[in-house]
Amino acid sequence: MTTVPVPDVPAQPLERAGGVTRPRLRAWATVLIHGVNDAFSFMIIALLPLLVVMHGMTARQKALLLGVGSVASGLIQPLVAWLSDRWDTRVLGTLGLLVAVLAVSNVGMAQNAWQLALIFAIGAAGIGAFHPPSAAAVGRLAGPRRSRYLALFFLFGMLGGMVGNVFTPRFVEAAARAGDGPADMARGLDALRWMMIPGLICVVLLACSIHRVAHKSGGSGASAVSWERRELRARWGAVAVLYLSNMLRFTVNMALVYLFSEWAERQTLRRAGAAEMTEILGARASELNGLLQGAMQVGMGGGGLILGFVLAARFEKTVFWVIPTLGAVAIAGLAWTDAVPIALAAPVALTGSVLAGAGFGACVPISMGLAQRMLPHRTSLASGLMLGGAWAFAFAGPMAAEWVQYGLMGGLGLSAAFLATAGALFVAGLITLALPRELMARTHRD
Repeated sequence: MTTVPVPDVPAQPLERAGGVTRPRLRAWATVLIHGVNDAFSFMIIALLPLLVVMHGMTARQKALLLGVGSVASGLIQPLVAWLSDRWDTRVLGTLGLLVAVLAVSNVGMAQNAWQLALIFAIGAAGIGAFHPPSAAAVGRLAGPRRSRYLALFFLFGMLGGMVGNVFTPRFVEAAARAGDGPADMARGLDALRWMMIPGLICVVLLACSIHRVAHKSGGSGASAVSWERRELRARWGAVAVLYLSNMLRFTVNMALVYLFSEWAERQTLRRAGAAEMTEILGARASELNGLLQGAMQVGMGGGGLILGFVLAARFEKTVFWVIPTLGAVAIAGLAWTDAVPIALAAPVALTGSVLAGAGFGACVPISMGLAQRMLPHRTSLASGLMLGGAWAFAFAGPMAAEWVQYGLMGGLGLSAAFLATAGALFVAGLITLALPRELMARTHRD
């Protein structure tokens, strides 16, 4: 609905001068590179149990480390999105990937917990900077298939995260055992520098894929000028609801990253009949932790892909609260895995991890597409808010989980922390009941 005549603004071409052709091929390249970017994002997370032992970290320091990563990754994204919209450029996404590759590959340089936190923060900022320009470029290159390609973008990020989680601990342990004598975990961490080779190749490919994509869709700015004030408030209000819900979802995500690491350490000690962690047990716990984190990525990516391809517009609002509710039930079930026999505990936890990942992650690409529909003149900003802007507050997840586990009323334990996390995800679903169904349907038709 408009109340002001729309200015005659010529449609902006997909390509700037000098651009290459085949936009779908370049969209696919960006989707695949998202997988590489997110593989780097989970390399350090998968190795947390080992790094905790090597650097003598406490549970509080581990939670702080995860929080630092969330803040660094989250705060950079709205800034990059705003600058990308203002300067009409995708270069910042490519620079972000470059920084991430160089930082994460050199995690073996850390000599203590503070140096580890610095490397993790720099890498997380680079990983975060990649997302808004790349997601917006994929949406632009995909044209009318935006929702599907954004679902694929999200899926391959999750697949990349799964590869990073599962592959990294095994690569480090294999490199640690490659020389003569006992396993040297420091040598294993140094071997991650080999990951710079595929990472830098992807930096070049990303530059070729997105740098010359025109930034805004034709007439989007004119449409924004033409909205009446009530329409503008409704659109920004819907984005605010999506933002708050995603903020809680990502907080749950990071709480589970911490909780699965704690669960893996406890389960490893339980299997070994040991009282405290060693470097060898830390490596074993890292492998189990990597599997759990990877399973969570499967749930996020698989759920997002299914919704992106089969979700009808009239059911968008419903899935925004139904899926998180089901995920909350799965997370609550993880609170009782200690009662499961040792042989079944890991399979049960892996199943719960997949369902939990779907619960908080499956709706993220849908929220990103909806936000871009609400703000067609600010697609990078919309993507940045749904991803990094919400992610910036996810630092509270590990801190809150650690506080419930060890600090609240003298420490309520790991099971209580899982239950509190389930409650947060349930609230994230309830918030979306405030989304304007009529406006959602109308922007889907536009």
